[in-house]
Amino acid sequence: MKTIYRIYPAIGVARIGNSETGYFLGPESPGVVPEGPYRDTSGKIKPQGVRFRIYKFIRDDFGKETFDSELVMDEKTKITWSVHLVNRKAAGGNFPPGGPSSSPRNAEYDRAGLIMDASLQSISGKNQTIGTLSGEINFIKNGNVEGSAKVELGTLLTDGEGRLIVVGGPGKSASPIGRGLDNFANNDGWYDGVADGPVNAVVEVEGETPGSAEGGAWVVVAPPSYAPGIENVTTWYDQAVNVATRNFSPRHIKDVPSFTRDIYPILKRVVMIHWVVEQRNRHHGDAGNFLNPARLSKLADKTESGKAAREMVLTWLMKPNTPVDPNTPPRQTPPSMPKVNSGVDPDNPERGEYTALTEYQYTMMEKWAQGDFHADWTAEPKPVPFNELPLDQQPEALTRAALEGCIGAPFFPGIEVTYVIAQAATYESSFRIKHTLPPGFLTERMALPWQADFLACGELWWPAQRPVDVVTASGEIQPFSRGIEDYGDMVRWWTELGFIVKKDDKFVEDERNPIAGQT
Repeated sequence: MKTIYRIYPAIGVARIGNSETGYFLGPESPGVVPEGPYRDTSGKIKPQGVRFRIYKFIRDDFGKETFDSELVMDEKTKITWSVHLVNRKAAGGNFPPGGPSSSPRNAEYDRAGLIMDASLQSISGKNQTIGTLSGEINFIKNGNVEGSAKVELGTLLTDGEGRLIVVGGPGKSASPIGRGLDNFANNDGWYDGVADGPVNAVVEVEGETPGSAEGGAWVVVAPPSYAPGIENVTTWYDQAVNVATRNFSPRHIKDVPSFTRDIYPILKRVVMIHWVVEQRNRHHGDAGNFLNPARLSKLADKTESGKAAREMVLTWLMKPNTPVDPNTPPRQTPPSMPKVNSGVDPDNPERGEYTALTEYQYTMMEKWAQGDFHADWTAEPKPVPFNELPLDQQPEALTRAALEGCIGAPFFPGIEVTYVIAQAATYESSFRIKHTLPPGFLTERMALPWQADFLACGELWWPAQRPVDVVTASGEIQPFSRGIEDYGDMVRWWTELGFIVKKDDKFVEDERNPIAGQT
């Protein structure tokens, strides 16, 4: 028998915010949306924190593991956490494709000076706080420093049980050498405040040999999610499941889908996304509203009477890996779902493909259309608060909740991270990022600064993170980014954009501050 300790979530997501006085914790249980308000009393956006926990497992001589308990700090247990945040964007490649074949950003400047490295930082104890994690960027040409800046990337805390909390930084973006903004993804001379890197822990339990948590974890500091209660049709969690199924647990492709667990979430997301898309694409109509009780009852029916309805949905789904130029709008005739623009092909980012479900998602939908599924629908399952979950379900819930709040397609380049999350080479096991990858790897190929792409993707891209049109408090449909005209405006005004929250049976804009005089 061997005792194993692991960190969960395997991948955690913090988000930036300009408040100096507060933060909120990101989702810890699937479907449970963090409660607002998302601004502090002065009107500034609270950054999102992610809490990491350690769980104990027992592995027998045959490799079988049994869940044991959560490990927390006490008089016999010490946990020392370490986090290494880095932003490598300015030293990365131009997007697209953003990889080794790309021309370099800031080609005339020293590479090392462009990497903002907060260095390896450690924290231990209960209710502890260490100083802000900062990196420095230096634009050095021919030995001369033309401009530099110290950039805050995040903060480390511990809670009352010694669990780690990583909080996103203030998210500042600027050009120390006075450059302008003229591209959605590549702007030399600029930096921004996102980052990513490994999370590790050394566990010291009385009577045991001190050791590291197996596999470690990873954290991403990302832009805000302005519609936290609405999920993308394909999420990072879906991409991670797809990679795990193809490379680590291929037997899962033989799974028989559950309508409630596997099919309904996809149908629901397609409908919910219409609260935040372009006005002309806002409503499905009765035939396409999968949440209409009569429609839903037919789709959940496994008998012959439901077959035509199931097959009709499948005909509308774009097949995975269908080539097309990047930045192409969705088709108007089937197959055309999900109705978002195309991106790059993760298997070959020098070409494009239509946005589609993952191969695993699509396979489950095919089985469902054929009637090969568990007809287990009774009603929409209610999300279970984290503290009410059975203890042995908590580890998986933490990872799932964190990643379901992130986009999983299309990649052009993305919001939190890009196409590398769909590649097997990024993972060492299911949901675990390879710790041989350099800190900053997941965000390196993203837009610089992130606000430039955030403005440019103000159409059918990632509306669950970056809404397009929204319902205001007065019931009007208005552009989400009204008052913002160019890249520089978004750098200035992202802190004033509204959040889309559920009120009664609608999702409406709330907590918006005036932007260029527009409320």
